[in-house]
Amino acid sequence: MQNFTQQHVEYFDQPLLPANNLTSFAYTNALLRSSEQFTAPLLHFWTLQDSVILGLKDQRLPHLKDALSFLHDRQHHYFMRNSGGLAVVSDSGVLNFSLFFPWHLEDHQLTIDEAYQRMEEVVAKAFPELTIETGEITHSYCPGSFDLSVNQQKIGGISQRRNAAGVVVMLYLSVSGNQMARGELIRDFYTRGLQDVDNKWHFPDIWPTAMTTLADLLHQPLTVTQTKQRLLNVFPDHGQDDFHQLTWSGSFIKLANDELTAMTRLQERLDKE
Repeated sequence: MQNFTQQHVEYFDQPLLPANNLTSFAYTNALLRSSEQFTAPLLHFWTLQDSVILGLKDQRLPHLKDALSFLHDRQHHYFMRNSGGLAVVSDSGVLNFSLFFPWHLEDHQLTIDEAYQRMEEVVAKAFPELTIETGEITHSYCPGSFDLSVNQQKIGGISQRRNAAGVVVMLYLSVSGNQMARGELIRDFYTRGLQDVDNKWHFPDIWPTAMTTLADLLHQPLTVTQTKQRLLNVFPDHGQDDFHQLTWSGSFIKLANDELTAMTRLQERLDKE
C-alpha cells in the first residue's frame, strides 16, 4: 500500500469561541462514529481561546472546586473531555490536530502504536528542521508514552480513540506563546486541587521548563495558521468536497447534536463540585 501521506485526504478547520468549546469533542466523537462513510482519511484542525481541557481523572482532585475557582480567577474557561488523561491548555498559540483513519480504507486495523507513529511521522515531515522524539516527558502536563519532544522538552501530546469503524489520533501542539506560563497555570491548578492531601492519584509534578514551543525551538515567529499549512502540505492531495457533503447530511447533524448533548451532560459532574 502506498505511503498514507500520498493518499487523497479531506480536511477542515474549526476555530471555536469559548461558548462552543464542547463542540470540539462532540465533533470528534461524531466523526469517529461516521468513519464508515468517509471516502478518505480526514484531517481536523481546531483551536480554542484561553481554555483548560480537563481529563476524566481530574474529577478525583480532592479540592477540585478550589482548583476550578483558581482557573476562573485566572480568566480561563474550562471543560471536561470524555476521555482519560489530565489537564492541558488550549489558547491562541496552541493547535489541536486530529487524524481520522477509517478501517475500510486501510489494509489492516492499525495497532495503537502504528496509529501514534503516523501522527509522529506527519509532525516530523512538517518540521524537518527539528529532531522530534517520542517518549514520556514525566514533568510535563498530561504526560504520556507518546509525548512529542525536542531535546527532552515536550511540544505536544497525543491520544487516540477507536471503535469498530476506525481510529482518531488527536494531538495538541504548542506552536507559540508563553509555554512557561501555561505550565505554571496547570502546576498551580493541581497544587490548589491537592492542597495538603497525599497525591495517591499520581497527578503530575509539573516543571514548567519541561515544555516549550515550536517557535522557540525554531528561533523565529510561527503562527498557528502557518503550522496548519505545514501539516496540510505533508498531504499533497487534499480537498474538502466529500467532507462538506458528509457534515451537511441530516444523519450527521443529528449525530453531532447527540454528542453535544452527551458532552453537556458530562459537565454536570463539574457543576456538582
